[in-house]
Parts: sequence; structure tokens; C-alpha cells
Amino acid sequence: MKPTAATLGLITVIVALVIAVLMLPEPTETAVAATGSDAPVDGLALINARIFDGETVHEGATLLIRDGLIQDLLTEGDVPSGYETLDIEGQTLLPGLIDAHVHAFNSARSDALRYGVTTMLDMFRPPFDFDQTRAERDALEATTAADLFSAGYLATAEGGHGTQYGIAVPTLADAREVDAWVEERLAEGSDYIKIVIESGAAWSGELPTLNQSIVDALVVAAHARGVLAVAHVSTQAEARMAVEAGVDGLVHVFVDEPLDAALARQMAEEGIFIVPTTTVLAGSHGQSGRGWIEEEATMAERLSLEQRQTVEQQFPGSSLRAARWPQVPAIVGALHDAGVTLLAGSDAPNPATAHGASLLHELKLLNDAGLTPIEALRSATSIPADRFGLEGRGCLQAGCRADVVWVAGNPLADIDDIRQLRAVWKNGSPVSLETESASVAGTESDSLAMPMDLHGSGQWMPSSDNFMGGQSLAEVEMDDAENEIRVSGQLNPGFAFPYAGAMWNPGATMMAAVNVTDARTLSFTLEADQGTYQLMLFSGENMMAPPIQTEIAVGMGTVIDLGEFSGLDPSRLRAIGFYAVGGDADVAFSIRDARLQ
Repeated sequence: MKPTAATLGLITVIVALVIAVLMLPEPTETAVAATGSDAPVDGLALINARIFDGETVHEGATLLIRDGLIQDLLTEGDVPSGYETLDIEGQTLLPGLIDAHVHAFNSARSDALRYGVTTMLDMFRPPFDFDQTRAERDALEATTAADLFSAGYLATAEGGHGTQYGIAVPTLADAREVDAWVEERLAEGSDYIKIVIESGAAWSGELPTLNQSIVDALVVAAHARGVLAVAHVSTQAEARMAVEAGVDGLVHVFVDEPLDAALARQMAEEGIFIVPTTTVLAGSHGQSGRGWIEEEATMAERLSLEQRQTVEQQFPGSSLRAARWPQVPAIVGALHDAGVTLLAGSDAPNPATAHGASLLHELKLLNDAGLTPIEALRSATSIPADRFGLEGRGCLQAGCRADVVWVAGNPLADIDDIRQLRAVWKNGSPVSLETESASVAGTESDSLAMPMDLHGSGQWMPSSDNFMGGQSLAEVEMDDAENEIRVSGQLNPGFAFPYAGAMWNPGATMMAAVNVTDARTLSFTLEADQGTYQLMLFSGENMMAPPIQTEIAVGMGTVIDLGEFSGLDPSRLRAIGFYAVGGDADVAFSIRDARLQ
């Protein structure tokens, strides 16, 4: 799946407790008095709690926190002196959650933390700040960012998956290059090695990929240096190739065909884990988790503008794969029944996902696939901590890091309760669960007057996946007399989700931001003989912010209510794209009477 690319924001420090429903309440005078001593108070006791320690559940228990660590978990006895107390009211405390598959750019780490994700396992990002992220994750100071571990650059073939995002990825062409390649990654600070085995076949495409000898050599080189080797796969054949090479785990489940029971048994016997990333597969199969996330009001309120943009996206052609969706939970459930270890991962910020929130949705989908709630919670706590060697994480016992999540209700009985986050502590310090509302600052100019005829303003240009390294083609012809844009071209293999069409730029230059806050709707008619089509809305302060995507109907007047997209920044509209999506096919469609009003 596809990460976005941008720079990582700096962390800040929270220094006070704030009284609010969604933040940690200040201890009362009675609570302070409960310490029963004049000794200095420098610890926090969370009392009267149902505590899931990462493995088992303790009812009516107390958690003692001091110096960024769990000092003890008490199931009986009084709170020692030196601790302020906070009554958890019989509700649930969980270890900070671990998202075992992300791509952490921009505000990802702070966005995830608001949803109880305190540790993130990144599966591809340039190593520009690894010294900083290592120092931050080793520290025990208050922070507003989840801790980060990363594969750094992924191992892929020239022109293969991972090379299409404008990032100069060091590729591999021969097994003899592997030792030096792995040494370079570890010197840069990579914590494990990620191997891409991706032919594009599962997505009706064709991509160069690594051969068996290179994959074998990568696993041997990683293991010789004491680090894990994990593999990206999309098909069962690719999974078998990775298993034969001896990988430690797969970071996606394969869903192109029914599960081979013998392969599942082999994986279970050899201890190979899978991060199914069910939530991103749901999005790519027309089953977005957005509704489940936003169904809980507080979940929706905590989404940043960037999170809203990604969760409101749709994968190109997702409706074409909707009928295949039942096979995804069926395979995940069969793998679990076979004894294969599953780890929870979201693959955010791909379309239809949001950092943090989608990890909670992943737990819901794992439960739906047959895992019990406690098994699902282990997949995001103790199991990834064990498999990736994350000492002191995913646990609530003496010596563990004080990464704690307070949930109203009981997600150990009903996984839907995981959405009722009441407080989060990172390194023993409280985390604000609120996010600043996205400001509609606008551009330097006033909002452009409405209505705006897209045919008589701005500029149109052909646009296709070749911007992302794909092979699709597009041409645009203007017909001013008919108020029509005609698009022709070809959807070609070479990108996971081929697209080709036309993009309207409202400004004088490509992707220049324009203030259209007075616009309420976008109307147009798209005409074509066949095919599947998608609208993309580009906006925001960052030119590289992911677009909002939604499928559009053919042969009738369409009116898009812009207010439906909370991730849209109308004060900085950058472009509107109309695209044919799907498999290998000729492209021929037209857009008439396009207007903002």
C-alpha cells in the first residue's frame, strides 16, 4: 500500500493536567489525602480499575506509576505513600497500543497518540531523522508523539513497488548486492528489514519485483545481524516465496485466492506472523471504516484535518472489488484458526484510513474475523512487543513503560467499547485528546465569487498515474462552444491503482491554492459509454496533502455537497480531478457544465 511523503513535525511537551471529560481529571483533595502521609507526592495511582496487562485481566486492581514507568500492579492492599490517586470507576485500563504497520509522516505520531497508539512500527520512510526518533523513544519525558520504530528504506527492485513516490530508494538487482545493502540500512538506523515481493498481479497490474535468490539473501543477511526480516506480499504465491525464504512475518495478508491450508499450517509451525492490515483492505474493497470511526462522536471530534483527508479518501476502483470483500475476513479467520500469529496494523495513511483511529478499527475487524476481544487486544499489545522485541511496551506490569489507555466500558467483552477513550498517558504523563479545529485561514485574497464556471476559469490539464510512476496515458481536448472537456487515453498496468483523466487547477499555476470558501456544491455531468470514475479534491496548506476521493456516476447530472467532506479545506482548494480508474482499458469520457456554486 501507499504512504504519503512529507516532513515529520516536531514534538512538544504537555506540562499540566486539564479538567475535561476527554482529559485526565485533576486529583481531588480527598484523593491526595488518601496517600495518608506527608511524604512528597511524585507518583500516580490509578485505582478501582479493570486492568488488562497485555496478557490477562485483573478486576478491581490498582496501577502505580512513577518516573515514566509502571511501579506495580496491585490486586489487593493499600496505595503506598507518595502517590496521588485517581478513581477509574471500575472501567478499563489497557497498555498503550502498538500499530504494527504504518507510514509515519507529517503529524502521524501525534495524531495516533490521541487514539491510544503509543508505539508505531513504520514500514517505509526515508531515514532523515532516525537519530532523533531513537532518542525520543528511549526517553521517559512527557511527549505528544508516539514512539517510532522503522524499516527505513524497503528492499525492492528497480521500478518496483515503493519506487513510485518521488523518494530515491536504493534498489536491488542481484543477490551479491544484498550484504552491503543491509549493512547500509542498519547503519542508517533501520530497526528491521522490509522486503517487497509485489508483482502487481493482485491489483491487475504488472511490476518488477525481487527474485527468490535476492529474497533468500535478504533474510539470511538480516538474521545474521540479529534483526527481523518481514515481507510485503499481495498474493498467496508471493507469500509462499517469502515463507520459503524464512521471513519472520508478512506485513499484509494475501487475499487473491482461497487459503491453502498446508501453507497456513507451515506458517503456524514455523512461527511466522502476519499483520493482516484488514482495515486498509476494507477500504480497497469498498468497505471503509469511516462510518465505524465517526459513529462515536468523540472519535470524530479528535480527527485532525489530515486524518479527515485520508479517512475520507477512496481507493480508485474500490467498488469493483467489493464483491471480493468476504474473502478477506474469511482468510484472516482461517489463519487464526490454523494457529498463525496475527498482529494488528492499519497501514495508515492509505485511503480510507487515519492514523490511530484505524488501528482501533483493525481491532474491530479482527474480532469480526473470529478473534476474541482479548485476542484482538493482545495483537496490538503483548504480541507485537514480543515479536519485534519492544522491551517494556505492550504491558502493564512492574518495569513496563507507563503507556496507559483508559477506556470507558469494557472492550474485553465488547470490542466496540475501544472507541470510548477517556484518557491516555504516555511515559506516565497525560496526553491531550483534543485537536485544534482546522482553521480556515484562506489565502491572501478574499474568497472568489460564486458561481464559478470551471470551463471559463482556471486551467485544465491531462493527469494520470504516470505522476506516481505508472504507465497510464491521458489527453484533454477543450470544446468551449459546448462547455465540455473531452478526455481520451489508456489505463495501463504499472501502478497498483491505475487512473487517467483531467485535472482542473483553479489558480494561475498548477496546484496553486485558491480561496473558494463561498462554494457549497460542485456540479457537473460526466458522460461515458462504460467504465468506473472517481473525483479527487486536492486542498490544504500542504501541496502534498492526500486528496479526498469519491466515486462518481456516469450519464447524469451530479451535485457534490462539499460540506460532506470535513477533510476539505475550501480556503485552499488546489485542484479538482476527474478520473477513469480500474484495469487495463481504453479511456474515453467527457465532462460538461462543471461549476462551483
